[in-house]
Amino acid sequence: MRAALLIPLLFPAAMTAALAQAPPNMPADDLVRKVIANELQADNQDHTHWMYQVVTRIPAPSKTKIVVETRSGDINYLDAIDGHPLSPEQRSAEERRIQQFVNDPDEQRKARKASSADDKQSAEMFAMLPDAFIFTYAGMDGDNQKLTFKPNPDFTSHSSEAYVFHKMDGFILVNTKENRLVEISGHLTNGVEFLGGLLGHLDRGGTFDVRREEIAPGYWAIAKLKVNMNGKILFFKSIAVQQDELHSHFQRIPDSTTLVQAEAMAEKQSSAAPPTTHGG
Repeated sequence: MRAALLIPLLFPAAMTAALAQAPPNMPADDLVRKVIANELQADNQDHTHWMYQVVTRIPAPSKTKIVVETRSGDINYLDAIDGHPLSPEQRSAEERRIQQFVNDPDEQRKARKASSADDKQSAEMFAMLPDAFIFTYAGMDGDNQKLTFKPNPDFTSHSSEAYVFHKMDGFILVNTKENRLVEISGHLTNGVEFLGGLLGHLDRGGTFDVRREEIAPGYWAIAKLKVNMNGKILFFKSIAVQQDELHSHFQRIPDSTTLVQAEAMAEKQSSAAPPTTHGG
């Protein structure tokens, strides 16, 4: 499974007693560079496929999907809305939609192309972390090393996404035993303007948070993704980038799984257990 990392839980005050622990015996920037290199290598070498559940809480209404990955594309099976199972009519419509995708090579190619572009952008954004920010040790959060970051004034961004990302302050959590990124959380301490505000802006206070978990020995995936950005583009149009997702119930599946088999897996998973509700 390709571990999309982006873009993009504040440190609990109760954890401050753990801050007395000594940082690793290397500069903070070197630790980050080591972790990023390890993540990129792991991502390039990971060709596994998984079935899992995604609960999208924002935008409303919340939706629960069963995702089944294959080499030909992913099945995204809508299983519930606002925590309630689909009506017979809604389920029939969803099954027709999935059937159309399974039988349409052009749609599959478009989906794979979009996924590949997302993976590439995600990797590029991730790779820029060590150069775009200045990192400082900030103690331990449980078993993970915490580092705060702020923009590196000597870094030059080459895309609008990188430009916004570089304007963030925040923190990362690192599993130093496996050199894996556990969490990255950032916020815009100042507003961001595009071409002096002519093309738009993002408001101060925007945030993103990505939390990752080890879903099997050596395999990590996004467990939580939350984005909250507001602003305006092209003079008048307000924008709201709001996203809140939870990923769970990961099961590894055969790498040879076909789309037809993936569709059957999703339908079986849907009928095997009621939708999971999440709070928080």
